[in-house]
Amino acid sequence: MVLLDDEWLNYCKFDTIVVVEIPKALLLRQTFKRMWNKKYGLSHQWDDSNAVRKFLCNKEGDKHSIKLLTNKSYEEWDATALCKFTLYAQSFATRDSKGDLKTLDELYIKPRGPNPSGQFHSSVISANGNIDETYALAIDQLRLLRNWCSHSTRAKMDKKTFDRFVKLAKDAFKALSVNTDDIDAIVNSTGSAHAEAQTCDMRFFFFSPIHRIERSGNQMTSKRRWSRSKPVLLLGISNISSIQQRRVAS
Repeated sequence: MVLLDDEWLNYCKFDTIVVVEIPKALLLRQTFKRMWNKKYGLSHQWDDSNAVRKFLCNKEGDKHSIKLLTNKSYEEWDATALCKFTLYAQSFATRDSKGDLKTLDELYIKPRGPNPSGQFHSSVISANGNIDETYALAIDQLRLLRNWCSHSTRAKMDKKTFDRFVKLAKDAFKALSVNTDDIDAIVNSTGSAHAEAQTCDMRFFFFSPIHRIERSGNQMTSKRRWSRSKPVLLLGISNISSIQQRRVAS
């Protein structure tokens, strides 16, 4: 038995949102496919075929790193790859006011410069109603939230920070037209301050093979090595089981 205080429980819950929800297939893959079909659907509908992935590869410059990704199904792409093919993709580049081609990141993220409200976007909804800008901001917000967890060296989160981060994640999900019920299930999951704990590796195995694979490389292993030895709570097992069942049913 391990004594876990409320701030540790908050951190565990938010890290679970990052582990389970942000990298999951439904979120970024649906967004990528929606964006792709909006731009190329008439001539190159996204069907995950070799032909359409080769077309994407050519659009992105036919580099070795791009070939490695486009040679396999987009169902195998991780969150980093999906960010590469949305925020930083030449495929979705648009001409700016000077007529220069700019990626979504160059058009909508970089020009904002340092964020006065902190490291996250205060809003992910385009003030001009530009759906591409909204998608870019929402995807970048999720990237920032994942990075925060990856770089965190303290497994504690006070209630104010927890509530703020959950709202940021839910707002991004909604902007991408993704249901937030699973986030609510994690937030509302029950956990005792004297709950039986599992190791992070066990929790990663249970929750997210994709996230575990991403963390197995040298860079990620280095950043999160401490997490693998610290005991953390396997939160709300019945609630998480229902999430898994809903995902299989869908």
